[in-house]
Amino acid sequence: MLLTKREEQLLKAFQTYGKLSLNQISDILKVSQRTVYRTISELTDSLNTVNVSILKDKTKYYLSGEVEGIKDFFSQASFDSSQRLNLITYRLIISQQAVTNEELQQEFGVSNVTIIQDIAEIEKRLADFDLFLQRTNGYSIVQKNAQTRRFLAILMSNNVSISDFWNQDYGYFQELNLEKLTLAQTIFQDYQDDLPELDAKMTEFFIILLALSSWGEIEEKSSKVSRLALDFSKKVFARFSKETAEFYNIQEILFFASVLDELLIKRQESPLYNESFDGEFFYRISNLIDKVSRYTKIDFRKDPVLFKFLFHHIRLSLAVPVIFNTSSKRHITYLAAHKNEYLHTVVSLLVQDMFPNYLNSEAEYELLTLHFASSLRRSPDIYPIRILLLTDERPLARELLLSRIKSVAPFVEKIDFKPLLQFKEEDRQYYHTVLSTKPLQGDVAYLVSIYPDAKEILSLQEYLQDIQANQSIILKEETAVLSGLNRQDYLAASQTLLQQFILEDVANSATFEATVREIMEKIPVISDQTYLSDKLLNRFERSPFAIPETNLALLHTQSSKVRQSFFGIYNLKQPVKALSMTKEEEVTKRILVMLTKIDESSEIRDLMTAISQSLIENHLYTEIYRTGNREIIYQLLNKIFTERIKKLEN
Repeated sequence: MLLTKREEQLLKAFQTYGKLSLNQISDILKVSQRTVYRTISELTDSLNTVNVSILKDKTKYYLSGEVEGIKDFFSQASFDSSQRLNLITYRLIISQQAVTNEELQQEFGVSNVTIIQDIAEIEKRLADFDLFLQRTNGYSIVQKNAQTRRFLAILMSNNVSISDFWNQDYGYFQELNLEKLTLAQTIFQDYQDDLPELDAKMTEFFIILLALSSWGEIEEKSSKVSRLALDFSKKVFARFSKETAEFYNIQEILFFASVLDELLIKRQESPLYNESFDGEFFYRISNLIDKVSRYTKIDFRKDPVLFKFLFHHIRLSLAVPVIFNTSSKRHITYLAAHKNEYLHTVVSLLVQDMFPNYLNSEAEYELLTLHFASSLRRSPDIYPIRILLLTDERPLARELLLSRIKSVAPFVEKIDFKPLLQFKEEDRQYYHTVLSTKPLQGDVAYLVSIYPDAKEILSLQEYLQDIQANQSIILKEETAVLSGLNRQDYLAASQTLLQQFILEDVANSATFEATVREIMEKIPVISDQTYLSDKLLNRFERSPFAIPETNLALLHTQSSKVRQSFFGIYNLKQPVKALSMTKEEEVTKRILVMLTKIDESSEIRDLMTAISQSLIENHLYTEIYRTGNREIIYQLLNKIFTERIKKLEN
């Protein structure tokens, strides 16, 4: 006999426990009492075929009849809520005609009410991607167009794991042309080295999108794409066309190139030397960090790696967003979110306000909250603590203990050692807490074993996290120790850029274009001002870099017309209007110019990148660029270069 998974679960429960109450069945099946009644009724109909009934004795149900005859039974495939939503959506997209409620009930073994609820949730989620359902003789997607194709590639990427994908195991998603999918894998891999580094899931998405070429309609429209995206798309489609003996028109090539541009090529971590970039994307991430810092009063901007982690996470989430996902209370992201409820609330509201609708889901909010919560526990630059360890143990034992403390509490900035007898009460004012490897009289120090076991380490971790969250102000002196193999090269490079740095006024014209040309005439390290002005203006048109709400604009490029790399700032006598990173007009009062010669050293290029990142990632630094005089900005550049060198050497 063929049972649903729920019926099978209930039958096994009867065979194991005998009599069951309504509440017990509800707990076992993890469903409502209404669903329990329906399941009992459906199982009764199935069991009647083998002369078995379900009877009720007062408040409990039990099996009656030829129970011994129930030996073999089979269950049809069952799906949790998230799986069912994904598969119903897949069915709606690929079906050539409307899908009825009855067909979905039969296919997924659920009730009419469940299908109606699922369709309502699917319809709401589709709207986030500008896709819509129509109800004519069933359910169907309004139009199979480029956006539907892209959504289908996202849906498949969500549901086929990376390992299954490379093993050509597509599970329930096998109604597409699998030969084209396998061929797309081979072709994309052959040319992948031409692209910037790709996440494995994003690679899967682009391969599926390539395999879906000619699926649905691509509307004719002109779109500007980068040279890299266009060249890659042309090569891939030429090979794909040859292998499949199919013709792909120019709109197919441009569509694939435009998606490559949007999701990957324009969103590189360091945009300084790219042909074009998505300035709005960079601005939104730095703005997210800035606003979370402002509303929580925790300076997440001090974490040097948070921007990088958010950059790569959000880039992937925008490319391959999770369409349907239910939050699990056992998941680490859930725990991170609900141990930091205010932080989670702030992150959720800001993401809703700053990013597209399709990124908004509880699962995404929890993941982003985890990034910020991890930053607190990871970085010694945000809420760092200093510890004094009182011990008479040998140096090797001390170092082993130190490494274990740092492994569970990386936010510990410094640990100093002192013999127990040398401890003085005034030492406390220089440390957030005092640890001791031996018991001391009174509540002097937190006792820790020199070789703590796992339980002790966890207790110590909780203690230090509590100290961090409720830390007091201490006295401390800042020290900086720099060492490294290429230190001298970096120091020479930093001095070269600092000596070239200028901040001066420009009696400029009333337009942005004319102002740029006037500034180029003032820079002596350029061999062809007209050529470079044209190049900068063309690049600015493709990727505008006026920073919103700052009155700043950045011009940057590398060129053979630059004799020496240069960074300078120009105050405009009269403000001009320029397009910002968010594609809106920004009143510009200062223009920052970064010019790099073609054969420049890696040290100069790296320090120039550090300047551009400081503009994007740190709102405090941006404010200094906006209002500071030459001496203040000179000191800021010196600080940025020093921090860069320290980071590389560490």
